[in-house]
Amino acid sequence: MDMEKKARNTVLGLLANRMYTCREIYDRLCRKGFEKELAEQTVAEFMAAGYLDDRHYAQLYVEDESRLGAKGRFRIRQELMRKGVSSAIIDEVMEESEVDIEAYLREYIEVRNLCDNIKTRKDLERLKARLARRGYSLGEINRALAEYTFHFEEEW
Repeated sequence: MDMEKKARNTVLGLLANRMYTCREIYDRLCRKGFEKELAEQTVAEFMAAGYLDDRHYAQLYVEDESRLGAKGRFRIRQELMRKGVSSAIIDEVMEESEVDIEAYLREYIEVRNLCDNIKTRKDLERLKARLARRGYSLGEINRALAEYTFHFEEEW
């Protein structure tokens, strides 16, 4: 079997399981020992055929990770960049997205009962830090937590 056909079959095998970005496919091919030129050519073929589309990948990723993964914009952006999606595509997709990240943040807080054990200001700051690590902005966090009333125990 020639290397071009083997590279195509490798990509087909990968795409049969899940979606990938162009760079992820390129990196996989290179790790499997294919030459860089062949990897680039194979990725270009699959892009031209419509099987690889970073913009579509980013759209689905933003929807899934904000809704199912309970992640904020910052974290989603970082993860997409790590996967090789260009900043321009990420900006366009984030701008066009109709995902209500704040609603998903409020749902995440409610479902996990994150405000139930807030007894001190330090507990509240820990919760805010936890949510910030998930990629939410301080403004989004504060707006979501404004719905709750906290009665702090006296701190000594």
